[in-house]
Amino acid sequence: MTNEVEERIHKALATHPLEKIDLGYRRVHETGSSTLRLLPVDEVRGAKRVVAIAEIDTKYTMAGLPPFHATGVQRLNAMSVHGAYHVKDGKLRQTAQFSIYANETAAHLAAQTILNVFGGQLPIGRSTALATTSAAVQEQQRAHHAMPRQWPKPLDEESLKAATTMLQGRGLAASNDATRVWAEFPLSGDIPSRAIDPQAETALLQVDVAIAHPIAGAGYLATMSLPLAHVPPNSAELCRRLNALELEQVEFVPRLGAWGLQGPNDLPAYTCFIPCAEPWGDLHVTIMWWSVLRAAWIRERCWEARAGLRLDAAPERNPV
Repeated sequence: MTNEVEERIHKALATHPLEKIDLGYRRVHETGSSTLRLLPVDEVRGAKRVVAIAEIDTKYTMAGLPPFHATGVQRLNAMSVHGAYHVKDGKLRQTAQFSIYANETAAHLAAQTILNVFGGQLPIGRSTALATTSAAVQEQQRAHHAMPRQWPKPLDEESLKAATTMLQGRGLAASNDATRVWAEFPLSGDIPSRAIDPQAETALLQVDVAIAHPIAGAGYLATMSLPLAHVPPNSAELCRRLNALELEQVEFVPRLGAWGLQGPNDLPAYTCFIPCAEPWGDLHVTIMWWSVLRAAWIRERCWEARAGLRLDAAPERNPV
């Protein structure tokens, strides 16, 4: 039995010339192929019940793409849109997931997000990968897509203040300015901010609005940086493992971004860019709440006080 989110997806895709496959659809292009599969599950967590996972997966044709080694693909993930890149059998791939609940209160947003990822993963994902080769290619790919790079009307600052108030009401240190809202989430102990104790182990969460991606135009950018005392010697492997672990979850926030290597020091960090031609309601609040839940998962699953990221050696599911 399908739910409202799945019904909306099937209705939207009914007239498109897509190949119907088991549990979903496939789009094939000379640059690669994308699949959308609605994977049925039945898992109850508290009052919530996950009934399906929408998985969007793209296999890129390697012709014209640069080779990506283990570190290179994680640097690419710092720019990812519509899911995490990974390499399998020498081929570049990208995967995103969205958990669908039985009583989804925002069915339109969930369905539209899934459709946007399915439609954009292959073209935007390939152009983003190509853009790593040179500034000239990046500009060429940006011009090819011609996505709007600014919003016609900015999000009002009062909406950002409301997000700050929500976070503070949850006990988090938070603030905002005219274009972003940020917060700290304790990964160990009970000190809410590094402003109180520079040694406090807090993750810094930030959502920027109306920011421009090099290829995908204007949108929302969510980031999470971790309180790492030094650059881990296995940073690329940590990112790969975190992305794989997220794809193993059933009841989880949307897996639309990626853990990747950030900045000149290649620090592991999370980014999620959502293209949007104009402000979309309280989406910035929703994205920040996803960040809070992801940080809570890191604290419970992957963080050891005064030691940092600790990922066990449990078997992982290979992205399909």
